Amino acid sequence: MKKTLYILFGILFLVNNTTVFANQEVPKQNFINKYFIDVHFINSVSQSAETKKNPNQPFLEQLRTHSLEYNDVQYIKVENNSGIQRLFSNYDGFQERVLRKVVYWLNNSDRVNEKIEVSLDNPSNKLTLKMADNEVITIEPAYTCVVHNKREICTTKEGELIVSENRQKVRLKSQSLYDWLIVGWRKEVDGLTKEKLLEEALFTRYLYHLGPSYSDFFMCPKIKIEPINGDPRRHLIFGSALNYSGHHGGDYDKLTFSISDSNLTGLKVTDVKIEKYISQEESENQCRTFD
Repeated sequence: MKKTLYILFGILFLVNNTTVFANQEVPKQNFINKYFIDVHFINSVSQSAETKKNPNQPFLEQLRTHSLEYNDVQYIKVENNSGIQRLFSNYDGFQERVLRKVVYWLNNSDRVNEKIEVSLDNPSNKLTLKMADNEVITIEPAYTCVVHNKREICTTKEGELIVSENRQKVRLKSQSLYDWLIVGWRKEVDGLTKEKLLEEALFTRYLYHLGPSYSDFFMCPKIKIEPINGDPRRHLIFGSALNYSGHHGGDYDKLTFSISDSNLTGLKVTDVKIEKYISQEESENQCRTFD
């Protein structure tokens, strides 16, 4: 009888200890699983970020993800079938504005998921982008053609463009870029008047005192200077300029600021304000003397 009891006691002891050991292993295994899952997740995020920052990403892929950078373009050249052409370089401070504008329109364009009907050998207008990696991208109006009296007549499709990278072509919708490619590029001014250059120089000087977070407000700068109580040593400076707002709301944000400038007390920023997504009318009013 005692022998039987000893055997039962031994079995119970083994069962209990086995359960305890098993329970002790579970947290260890959970920790191991969690460690490898977290490491895998971190690696995945890191790889995704690296892919997004990949500077060798094809142009059409950057276009699809709205991630084109104006610094990736050396220059753009526009020409028509009459032989007139203009070039805007990223290495010229004034021409760079035109280049920024074109890249902005491309980033805000919409893909047209329809078949490319026709691509002419000699389009009425053509835009060529020379990229930093020496790749050449061409943009031309999209065309539609009809046969009339046994003659093919091709006309541009309003607001639509064909972008070509090597042998790949995509259709885009951008009314602003279309209008500029058809007409606007010929109206771009070659430089600024002395008065405008002076205004920009003063604006840049005072903008610097606002800090680096406002440095992107460079479009259509305006500045107004008023003496304080008629004293030529003291002035109030009123400045304003635009910046691209992004993909939502209006096209532009507007910066306005005022600064007190005195030979006696130095510079003092008295007011800074940013208006988000201003109306088209207000942006046109800001830029009406820019061209």
